[in-house]
Amino acid sequence: MSTPEDRYLAHGIRDFVTQMKRRLRKTLSNPEQLSVAELNVVSLLMDAPEMRPSELGEQLHISSQFMSQVLNRLHELGYISRKPSPADRRKMLVSLTQRGRNKVLQTRQEREDWLTELIARRYTAEEKATIQRAIELLSILPNP
Repeated sequence: MSTPEDRYLAHGIRDFVTQMKRRLRKTLSNPEQLSVAELNVVSLLMDAPEMRPSELGEQLHISSQFMSQVLNRLHELGYISRKPSPADRRKMLVSLTQRGRNKVLQTRQEREDWLTELIARRYTAEEKATIQRAIELLSILPNP
């Protein structure tokens, strides 16, 4: 049974994650002016070798029409490639190109560098140990 303290912690975690996500997004160099949807697509494709556009749309809660626009833009930038599915040639599979993979890795590195510098400047060794312990505890949440 949850308590008011549990609700307070849940709210604090959700609020922190939302704020941190926004701040990390602002730290990116984004000369291509990639939208959040475009960034999310390339991030998803980093973890899955190939996906159908409909699968991407389902995971990101994006309509097929909008997903088509997103994929067209990413294709124009050379970040994705498309090929017919071997199982059903009427369906397309989308995957990251090396350029797209490099973009994701660069983006992740920029975010991590920014956060590393922030942590180094703002926290003592003791506070860093506390943060490490909190990360260990929070990492259990998604695994019931």
